[in-house]
Amino acid sequence: MKKLYLVCIVLLVVSALVFASGAQEEAASSEAASPVFDLTFWDGGETIEIVYWYAVSGSKGEVFKELVDRFNESQDRIAVEGIFSGKYAETAEKVTAALASNTLPNGGVIPAGPIFTGQYDNYKILDYIENDPDFDMDDFYDATWDYSMYDGKICVIPYNISTPILYINEDLLLASGLDPADPPATWQELLDYSKKITKDVDNDGVNDVWGFDLKDTPWIFKAFLMQNGNDIIDTSNKNPLFTEASAIETAKFWKQLIDEEAMPAGLHNTAESLFLSGNLGFYIGSSSRIGSWRGKTEFKLNAAFLPKNERNAIPLGGAVMALFPSGDEDADRATYEFMKWMVSPEILAEFDLRTGYLPPRAAVLAEESVQTFLDEVPMYRVAYEQMEFASAYWHFNEMGTMDGLIWEALDKIDREVLTPEEGMQWLNKELIIEIEANK
Repeated sequence: MKKLYLVCIVLLVVSALVFASGAQEEAASSEAASPVFDLTFWDGGETIEIVYWYAVSGSKGEVFKELVDRFNESQDRIAVEGIFSGKYAETAEKVTAALASNTLPNGGVIPAGPIFTGQYDNYKILDYIENDPDFDMDDFYDATWDYSMYDGKICVIPYNISTPILYINEDLLLASGLDPADPPATWQELLDYSKKITKDVDNDGVNDVWGFDLKDTPWIFKAFLMQNGNDIIDTSNKNPLFTEASAIETAKFWKQLIDEEAMPAGLHNTAESLFLSGNLGFYIGSSSRIGSWRGKTEFKLNAAFLPKNERNAIPLGGAVMALFPSGDEDADRATYEFMKWMVSPEILAEFDLRTGYLPPRAAVLAEESVQTFLDEVPMYRVAYEQMEFASAYWHFNEMGTMDGLIWEALDKIDREVLTPEEGMQWLNKELIIEIEANK
């Protein structure tokens, strides 16, 4: 498989496609070619009908549905009914219920897909891939396959990928005497810069402008842990690593951000709205926000790599494409052919262009004007260039529980219910209890 150090080169070409203007989106929608796909398995009988859920909401979901409709229009042998299954949490609940009641769809764009496939010994998608000479596994980036594994074995196909990046309100930096062209590159710089931005504008004793905050605390805290050399969990035995010195040090830095008034305590759910209102200097969030926010903020928006500590480290996020065996081989094969069509370079390029997600594979269509476009809008380089440092730990059953416990531990630290060391000990203990209970 291609090593991730190639990502910088290839994805610089891809990035203009992913985040092109509305005019480019319209053109791509109407002109993108349909890939050739194999229907030789079909015996010429009735049209095969399959149901495919998708946890892609809003305008992004509309794009997905348009592509489903285009697939249906491109041939008359497979009819896909695309059904919006809700956002990530709601979809996870629906899939869990469907597994229990044996009412699964044929497949879906599912968050934490390996939990709902590999955990149930469902590796059928890998059987199809390995026996399909036209499916180029090597074209997908290594980290995205890691993100698609359960116990080290591929059980889903990478699809809508995102990474966290550092968003910057350049106006606030200028007003605070900081250089927007020199964003914080380390934890210490993030702390120092953020302290300079935080202000009590009306002198009522309450800060109105803050230096830094984030909304998705479990995801970003895992990034911090990885940046500090902490691997979160031992994949050989699933033992959590939150009591390691590196994890405790990370929690202490989190508390330091609060104690030195760089970040507000317990207000992370409002971080995005605070940033968009112009009252937050730095915000860490999904790279998919670039397409939504660019040109729509009242302040000058920019983006940069996540500030590092011991190392650069970027955790992958997003969802994957899953196949749920139905007992009908024709339906299962039809589902695979639909999924293969959706992750073909031509179709995937359009999906990413119109939604802002990162492509999980290299062979996405290129444009001659790409480098010019990137020179004109360098902010778009960030999400792709930092993919060089992307990684994903293998999925395990208690991942969702772990994220909930991380959120609770950080909230306790925020509110001084627990010290950073106590919070990490509590987190480690509670996660071990959950893992042992599920053995």
